[in-house]
Amino acid sequence: MNILLTNDDSIESEGLKALGKELSTIGRVFVVAPQKPQSAGSHATTLHKPLRAEKFPLNIGEISSFRVSGTPSDCVLLGIDLLIKETVDIVVSGINKGPNLGDDVIYSGTVAGAREGAINNKLSFAISVNDFENPDFIYISKLSVKIIDALIKVIERKNLYFNINFPNLRKTTIKGVKFARLARRRYKNRITVGKDPFQKEFYWIGGTLDDPLEDETDSKYVEEGFIAITPLLIDQTNFDVLNELKNFEIKI
Repeated sequence: MNILLTNDDSIESEGLKALGKELSTIGRVFVVAPQKPQSAGSHATTLHKPLRAEKFPLNIGEISSFRVSGTPSDCVLLGIDLLIKETVDIVVSGINKGPNLGDDVIYSGTVAGAREGAINNKLSFAISVNDFENPDFIYISKLSVKIIDALIKVIERKNLYFNINFPNLRKTTIKGVKFARLARRRYKNRITVGKDPFQKEFYWIGGTLDDPLEDETDSKYVEEGFIAITPLLIDQTNFDVLNELKNFEIKI
């Protein structure tokens, strides 16, 4: 099995290295990852300037590794179409330092890497941990590979990607795995207004999380100490509304 590994924290991140090393136990790992951090870059794709890719050996058991002057989606596209000569079987993106839960999957570069894989008809996985300070990447990598190996044996469709989030817990306290729907993440005080040294006003987007933690959502399960897994599709069509409008006519 040929595995394309990417992320949004840059090719030198510890999460990617730990995951790549563990993935090499179940397949042939090819790393194509951004040169610089791309967090919250969503599914940005570089169209109006050239990209550069250069070999960047990580020595983690990979077949080859490249660092790219672009985004996670750039990396996956380049990997599948050009840099990896073999056929890619699955795409894995992560491990991201910090969670990617609920609505935040829209903004996430990590999830975008997996989404680009699914767009290219590759079963894909985005992996994140709810810890910004000191995640246990080695243990999370082992669990991630165990989950991926289990899922690829039962999932046949390829245009599908899984968003996997780990709680900020150590091995003795993780309660198990839950399949969950996406939460609705809300933020308060989303824009901070300030002035630079030249007294010109600037705006800083951020905010404080105000998550209602609804039942059976990914954020609620992670908060409770479970690994949350959400299957996601490329097609964002609202079929309920589409069916309601089947017989609705707009005259022009």
